[in-house]
Amino acid sequence: MSVEVAAARGTAGAGGSPVSSPVVARLLLLRHAESEWNAEGRWQGQADTPLTERGRRHAAEAGPLLARFEMLVSSDLRRARQSAEIIAASAGIKTITEEPRLRERYAGPWQGLTVDEIERDWPGYLAGGRRPDEYETDELLAPRVDAALIDLAALANCRGTPELLVITHGGVISNLTIRSGLPMAPMPNLSGRWVTVTDDAVTVGEAVTVGDAEKHSSQAVEAGRGAGAP
Repeated sequence: MSVEVAAARGTAGAGGSPVSSPVVARLLLLRHAESEWNAEGRWQGQADTPLTERGRRHAAEAGPLLARFEMLVSSDLRRARQSAEIIAASAGIKTITEEPRLRERYAGPWQGLTVDEIERDWPGYLAGGRRPDEYETDELLAPRVDAALIDLAALANCRGTPELLVITHGGVISNLTIRSGLPMAPMPNLSGRWVTVTDDAVTVGEAVTVGDAEKHSSQAVEAGRGAGAP
């Protein structure tokens, strides 16, 4: 599976990117709404933290803006699932498909720690781009994410749904962005990217932010988003 940059960029939701093989589906991948550990500045990884009240409000406000979608997919972690349930309720989407392979990367002993705590106990690791042995590497993360996107595109094709809304995590979206060669940028809650899945490639396209993300997002830490970048 190759990951590519979109050959042409447009506004969010405006047309697809030119590709050499038939388009199977377009997926809008969004990071979940604010969680309790986002608000506390803690590294989450696969810890199963719930949304804050601010995160719930953001998801509810975002729902009507996402009502164009008929199919909604969510990571199985609680912060993503809660975001998806609230969005679905306010967008009128009837079904949520759960996809465990789109959960955040495992962060090992860093889960639950703040950046200050990591720098205290693992001095120099963040600045040097190093991770503890138990941390899920890009080489482990990428295959499960790519396989999930391929399967979701096939499911959408079977259901006759050309576009899917996917609620996932910052580390997942960042991994796709970096592999495509696109520059990293801040990723507030309920922001992400369009991704086009064809028979043989994933093409990463336009960045998207839904609603007033700055109002509803903390300076959060997400596994896999660089050296503790907010």
